[in-house]
Amino acid sequence: MAAINEPGVLSGSRRHFHTPSALARQILYYPTRSGHYFVDEQYDFSDASSVAQAASHKNFLLLMVEEGELEVTDGRRVQRAGAGEVALLDCRGTHRFRALRAGRTLFVHFDGSDSAEFFRLIRAAHGGRIVMPVPPGSTMQNDLLQIFNGMTGADRAPETQLSQWIYRALCDLLVPPPPRDWGTAGTPVGDTVLYILNHLQDELTVPALAERVALSPAHFSRLFKQSTGYSPHEFLVLRRIDEAKNLLQTTGLSVKEIAFRTGYRSEVNFIASFLSKVGVSPAAFRKTRH
Repeated sequence: MAAINEPGVLSGSRRHFHTPSALARQILYYPTRSGHYFVDEQYDFSDASSVAQAASHKNFLLLMVEEGELEVTDGRRVQRAGAGEVALLDCRGTHRFRALRAGRTLFVHFDGSDSAEFFRLIRAAHGGRIVMPVPPGSTMQNDLLQIFNGMTGADRAPETQLSQWIYRALCDLLVPPPPRDWGTAGTPVGDTVLYILNHLQDELTVPALAERVALSPAHFSRLFKQSTGYSPHEFLVLRRIDEAKNLLQTTGLSVKEIAFRTGYRSEVNFIASFLSKVGVSPAAFRKTRH
């Protein structure tokens, strides 16, 4: 196997390329290049290099540090990435990463579908950071290895599978996998979820829900969001809308009665909330039943 001609990239490093099909470019996430690099302190890559001018590089980069430490910048921020952390970069703009300590990296360049919007949302969710930890319970390292291995050889992975691995890695950064016991009775979040589902008609507030599980509203909200991917208020509203949909389709109750049965104190507020979440009014939704 030919050596990779990049300063600081050591023997044993490998890199694969993938040219996406027309279908992948239309609707899938797809990798364009992926690598598993062993690097020393001479490794220093920037957008000014000849490699960075290749079309397969000018997209988005998910770079995981398995060992060692990198310094990463997007031209505005300079951050360090250690073992168990990933950097997310838009390689169409200014970027640079260099090894502060020798180690091992795993990366994939990707594009397609709504990659740009995913990139924006992930960055926003992490306060604009370019380096973020791999969430506990994430399969990201394995997914990146699967992408890397699936881009070459007789057992090359189908593009739909490559897309799923990329999507799952991005989802883990946007909404970290919940703890295994998040919905279990006896845990703060689990108890709250069950309470909400059984009391949709009641007047529920975040401070009151937090008080039930002996947490401050701020800590409770953070824990709930980390565990479910929803804020407590958003979870409550969406479950009320779910119940309203069920009542609209299975009963003859008036819209006003359904509003009060799902915790709304005003028919007008219920209609506005339903319309904003569903895109049609309760009356219009009711007409769609079969």
